[in-house]
Amino acid sequence: MRTCRVITDADAVVGFRLAGVEAVAAAGPVEAERLLHAWLAEGSTAVVLVTQTLVDGFSEAMRRRIEKLSLPLVIPLPLVPAWQKEQPSQRYILDLIRRAIGYQMKITR
Repeated sequence: MRTCRVITDADAVVGFRLAGVEAVAAAGPVEAERLLHAWLAEGSTAVVLVTQTLVDGFSEAMRRRIEKLSLPLVIPLPLVPAWQKEQPSQRYILDLIRRAIGYQMKITR
């Protein structure tokens, strides 16, 4: 059975675990890449959520590999501290859709 896993920082890992999701705290992008490599080799993960700050530090080779994957689906999580300005949620969703289906969408009200 394929699972959903999370790679995040130590502050957020507890919340995911309380929600019943397997979550691992990574000290930095290098450790997050190591975990992701292990999970890719294992082949039992369907979805991996990774904190955006960790994804931003991934090597170019890992970024290319993630873009080509069909499974697991690697989704960056924009966990932004409250004191930072957040990116508009629509922009984030649109970027996810564009990457998933290869088509740019425009949301109008």
